[in-house]
Amino acid sequence: MPDMDLRALLLILAILLDWLISDPKRLYSHILHPVQFMGEVLTLIEARLNKQTVSFRMQKLRGVVGLILYLLIWLMVGIALSLICSVIGLWGMGLEILFAAVLLSGRSLYEHVREVNEALKFKTIEEARLSVGQIVGRDVTALDERGVARAAIESGAENLSDGFIAPAMFYFIGGLPGLIFYKAVNTADSMIGHKTQRFLGFGWAAARLDDVLNYVPSRLTGMLIVIIAQLRYGNGGDVFRVMIKDSGKHSSPNAGWPEAAMAGALGIALAGPRVYFDVMKQDPWINAKGRLDADAEDIWQALAVMKRAVFFTVPLFGLIGVLIFVLDKIPYL
Repeated sequence: MPDMDLRALLLILAILLDWLISDPKRLYSHILHPVQFMGEVLTLIEARLNKQTVSFRMQKLRGVVGLILYLLIWLMVGIALSLICSVIGLWGMGLEILFAAVLLSGRSLYEHVREVNEALKFKTIEEARLSVGQIVGRDVTALDERGVARAAIESGAENLSDGFIAPAMFYFIGGLPGLIFYKAVNTADSMIGHKTQRFLGFGWAAARLDDVLNYVPSRLTGMLIVIIAQLRYGNGGDVFRVMIKDSGKHSSPNAGWPEAAMAGALGIALAGPRVYFDVMKQDPWINAKGRLDADAEDIWQALAVMKRAVFFTVPLFGLIGVLIFVLDKIPYL
């Protein structure tokens, strides 16, 4: 496994490669994306262990056992890939950069949100609903233009954290094993971490572990948006105050940080009442004083913030890597 200063360089190259190639759709039409592969493994485990006929306590216990088994599989895959990369020299570094780029979602996230923007601007509201339905878990059938725009912006802000910042951070800390472990947890949360009758017990452990792993990345993402807002709009102080004040209003302990920061940066209100799995959630508004009439232009502004946030990490990790290298050369430190 590379030292952290070298890993910072590999991460920077992976970020740039991800933005250059994104997810080649033609390739993944023939083979499963690694995250889809994780989902297939989890589906097999869930089908075997998740039984509605047992008590709620036993469902939670089975969920813990299933999650441990699932994560052990992917942790071993990560360790094996890291060992393979470490013994084949420069080719191994190239392979590690490719693996990391595949599991970073900076460019694909940007493209998914941009598709919603384009559908809202140039197509019908029905097509815009279908497009945003690909990236959110709520009922989109009744969303108007403002609802579609808010949903896309909320998803972009949240996934900037758990789809890009968090994976990058876990790769930097733990290499390929750390990155793959995080992606496996995040995939489990997105599949079984729902408060539905089927998953409330079985998915409890996955949801709680995902909350723990995203605690720091979500707050870092919020601060990153604050910095971008200051550089782009000159309102970083106001954005920071909105983030601190309203991040706790979100039902998630983590998603509220990047969402509140994005709401403050764009001057719009996010969250509010929404339908998830046929249940109306009366969530409070985040940045309630902001505009309710979000539109395609607001999505475009959110995309600009997201793109700058992705590229801001390049010099950030570069600086961290240089500092680690320099400190490593200082004797007795």
